[in-house]
Amino acid sequence: MILVRQAVKGLLLPLALATRGRRPGVTFLIYHRATGDLRTEIDLSPGVLARQLRHLAGRGLVVGLEDALELLRRAEPLGRGRVVLTFDDGYADFHTNVFPLLVQLALPATVYVTTGFVEGEHSPLSGRLPAGVRPLTWEMLRELHASGFVTVGAHSHAHRDYLGLAERAVEEDIDRSSELFERHLGFVPRHFAYPRARYDAVAEAVVRRRYDSAAMGGGARAVPAGFDPHRIPRVPIRRSDGMFFFRAKVRGLLGAEERLAALARAALGR
Repeated sequence: MILVRQAVKGLLLPLALATRGRRPGVTFLIYHRATGDLRTEIDLSPGVLARQLRHLAGRGLVVGLEDALELLRRAEPLGRGRVVLTFDDGYADFHTNVFPLLVQLALPATVYVTTGFVEGEHSPLSGRLPAGVRPLTWEMLRELHASGFVTVGAHSHAHRDYLGLAERAVEEDIDRSSELFERHLGFVPRHFAYPRARYDAVAEAVVRRRYDSAAMGGGARAVPAGFDPHRIPRVPIRRSDGMFFFRAKVRGLLGAEERLAALARAALGR
């Protein structure tokens, strides 16, 4: 499957290079796990992740979520591109494998936490959790928040698909998440990422009332013109990207890969 993914990226990259725009923007990267233990696209090896973060640090590209939002809200052309690091779900390996790198390289990042995962009530993955996959603990999250390097965001409570979910169900899910953050960390996050990167007008209306920003997927780079902080596009980083395609994604290329994947999911009814 990884070889197939890489072949698709290789076919799409020349088209992306030929048609790309020249406007600098902010590339919001999505990571999940960093252990290499699972044979899935969302689990990068720690070594690959370290090379990617060092690449970004060496070029001074990474900014925090709040700084990025401020740059984009100004609606002024950016002098150069920026990158925001985001990690979804809240896996324990963020604390053990990612956080030390962030401190070492002085890089800010945002972790969007599924509170039901932390509580042991829900899995962010389809089906049962594989052995060894553990969530962050509240103690770990307190340490991350106190460090100044990590922004803690919300990623729902049950990691349910918000697409087609009734308004009251969305509100109850967010209320439960907020209650747990307040109880264990003493604050409610201001920023949100949609579970499975899916939502509709009903869910979006609730999220806009509750949070200062909301992140999704899509694979595009955010640019100041027409920027909506409640529709932040993000670029998933996958195992099959390695360093070559990772660099392309940082440059705002390969958004077509996500559009193609969305069409494939729709065709399969997922």
